[in-house]
Amino acid sequence: MATARDVARKAGTSTAVVSYVFNNGPRGVAPATRQRVLAAARELGYRPNALARSLSSGRTRSIGLIVPDICNPYFAELARAIEDAAGTTGNLLLIADSALSADQERRHTRSLIDRQVDSVVLVSVRDEPDLREFFDAGVPVVALHPLSDRRLASSITIDYEAAAQRATEHLLAHGHRSVVLLNGPVESTGARQHRAGFDRAVAGAPGVRSRMVRSEISRHHAAEVAQELLRGPDRPRAVYCTTDEQAFGVLYAAHRSGLSVPADLAVVGFDGTRNCLVSIPALTTVQQPMEAMARRVVEILADRTVLEEPVHEVLGFEFIARDSSGGPAPG
Repeated sequence: MATARDVARKAGTSTAVVSYVFNNGPRGVAPATRQRVLAAARELGYRPNALARSLSSGRTRSIGLIVPDICNPYFAELARAIEDAAGTTGNLLLIADSALSADQERRHTRSLIDRQVDSVVLVSVRDEPDLREFFDAGVPVVALHPLSDRRLASSITIDYEAAAQRATEHLLAHGHRSVVLLNGPVESTGARQHRAGFDRAVAGAPGVRSRMVRSEISRHHAAEVAQELLRGPDRPRAVYCTTDEQAFGVLYAAHRSGLSVPADLAVVGFDGTRNCLVSIPALTTVQQPMEAMARRVVEILADRTVLEEPVHEVLGFEFIARDSSGGPAPG
């Protein structure tokens, strides 16, 4: 295996110059010299030692990502978007799946700190994630959901309340007067915002019967909950689900119950995964800007000052009306 010394000898430079070329500093290198070093490295098949570079720079060029369930298509698509964005800056993404467990999330927190990742992107299963360990270790964190405590980490999210209100108003505009909010399984900042937006929309439409039920963030459990919901005499006419996965479960439950969507039941989801385009019928949803979130989170984490001054940003969302709710609302 070729070494930096071999490259230096072939290019007629010092090993320090080879280091400057592959580490982009700390000293500048003349363009002609840089080209000689790169040509020698290609000819010899030289690859810089990542571990040695990490030791010398104090950076591992790695970003940790903790998600609740990598099997959930939204988190899989989000991970791909962050990996693509991280790759443009030469960073490696390390993915940790908390499996919807707070204890597992804590173990991943310690593990990523022990592995000396440069920064972490967090989607927590807890309403108040323990951010102190990251802060004490000097590891910048960006949460991709609303934070109740905004002092120890940055966050990038959308306005869940506005999104929920927009989705619910869409169902009401189609004339539905019996609507259900299928929320997450636990009380959290995001769940409260969904509820607030849903309630605000309903409050502006007299004569509407509404209620909230809870489901795990999985199509399987949502299908069970929805089948019970649709079996009773007071079955709803429309359902707003706080994730696409729950919405897919509701679509399945409607099919098993012999109901037609949207003629008998209108369904709206939230997240905007690619699966929305191939469900039957195609799912109306609130689409989160995953690629924009991914690019922004990598930009924020590149700035170590976020340890002292966390950044909190709210990005825009897109409401996409498809067949599951009857398409665009009349008027």
